[in-house]
Amino acid sequence: MHFNKFGAKDGKPWTVHYRGVCHIVSEINCLVPMVSEWKPNKKQNPRAFFTAKVKKLELNKDNSVTLS
Repeated sequence: MHFNKFGAKDGKPWTVHYRGVCHIVSEINCLVPMVSEWKPNKKQNPRAFFTAKVKKLELNKDNSVTLS
């Protein structure tokens, strides 16, 4: 998952990649440990990435996602 730049589409700043599908959401509720990685030297679009080992992803009606 990663945080998109300010002013993201429809106010949904997070992108979650799970099993080959990309979900754009406004909020992430992560119930498992995460690891962060910053890539400031990336030539285009430097950003932070968060990685979590999840077994289940739930898409909620309020444009949020729960990882467990």
